[in-house]
Amino acid sequence: MKKSMKKLIGLFFLTAILGLTACAEPEKLANEETYQEKSDRYVEMLASMDAETLSAEVAELEENYDDFEQQVALFPYIGGTGQKFDFTAEAYVSLLKAYEANLEDLGAYVGVKEYEGGTEKDGEVTYAVVYEFEKHDMRLSLVYDKDDVVTTVTADPLYSTGEILEKAGLNTLLGMGVVFAVLILISLIISCFGFIPAIEAKFSKKKEAPKKEAVPAPAAAPAAAAPVKNETDDLELVAVITAAVAAAMGTSSDGFVVRSIKRRSSNKWKKA
Repeated sequence: MKKSMKKLIGLFFLTAILGLTACAEPEKLANEETYQEKSDRYVEMLASMDAETLSAEVAELEENYDDFEQQVALFPYIGGTGQKFDFTAEAYVSLLKAYEANLEDLGAYVGVKEYEGGTEKDGEVTYAVVYEFEKHDMRLSLVYDKDDVVTTVTADPLYSTGEILEKAGLNTLLGMGVVFAVLILISLIISCFGFIPAIEAKFSKKKEAPKKEAVPAPAAAPAAAAPVKNETDDLELVAVITAAVAAAMGTSSDGFVVRSIKRRSSNKWKKA
């Protein structure tokens, strides 16, 4: 029983693997040579343009894209043939831009390396070809609609496993470096928070210092108090002299009023 189960499981996995392999293999299209010729013609057209010409063509198409799109739409009527342009306006610009972006990684064109084949689904055909270039090969994948007009373009260089790992490692290091740099910057900012209270207190003291110096000293207070004291002493002196005169005259102090007191210039006590 156990052996039968093992065989059944093994058969199931084998069937699944074969099914996936069959799905991955490209189909044999009836007019495959036509797609091969088209792909070759497009790549040869790209290879015939140098970098300067290619950049100028891309810039002109992007600047006048609306006009170009209208020309593509009217293409069947302009030539009188009724045949549509090979690309949609967007797909043609994408082809030129993709080749321009990878021109340095590709190098000079060498030739066809492999026709990978195509698949057909819902009236659309996807056909891929690998082309050999001086530095890196390029896989060109084109998607055709039911009218055999290219609607989607993919043109990517093919890198070796070592190059892919190298780029992945560099991207990882760059990402980690940026993260650590940001973390260090954040920790430095947080560490500076401890100095903020001291700086704030220092500025507060500087602001309070001018206020203390600006407070005037009460210099007028003693001058104002002095007359009050002198006036009090004079009243006491008048009262004492009035009482002495009344006692000497043997009368009451109500009968006369002392209006002024004058100091005599000659003093008998000085002569004694």
